[in-house]
Amino acid sequence: MKLDLVCARDWMTRKVVMAEPHESLRAAVARMGEHRIHGLLVRPESPSRGYSILTGKDCIRVLCDAGEAALDDLCVEDAMTRPAVTVPADLCIADCLRLMRMAGVRTAPVLDRGELVGILSFTDVLNHLSTRSDGRAEA
Repeated sequence: MKLDLVCARDWMTRKVVMAEPHESLRAAVARMGEHRIHGLLVRPESPSRGYSILTGKDCIRVLCDAGEAALDDLCVEDAMTRPAVTVPADLCIADCLRLMRMAGVRTAPVLDRGELVGILSFTDVLNHLSTRSDGRAEA
């Protein structure tokens, strides 16, 4: 399959799990574990701001710098990455991967005319590439 013929909207995850800026990091980490995901999106505080993201990497950084107690002492907005690198829904997967790699991110919110429609991760791409169109795994 040619990666320039498939768009972000084709392979993105439509169910996006959100976090609130003032909730504890421990609650956010628990939600990531519950949903078996590596990041939570945070809505922008105003229309002129972008989405933010709290990733497992952000949480590990807090653990390394401040210890486990920081999971209770800090909230999501203290550790989240803002703004998140986003990709347009109609951008081809090849360019999404290039953009994400250059930015050093593994997960990007997908926007359609400024509205959140999903989230694209390296895992989404690899999962799609690991199966053929008939649903069987490649040999």
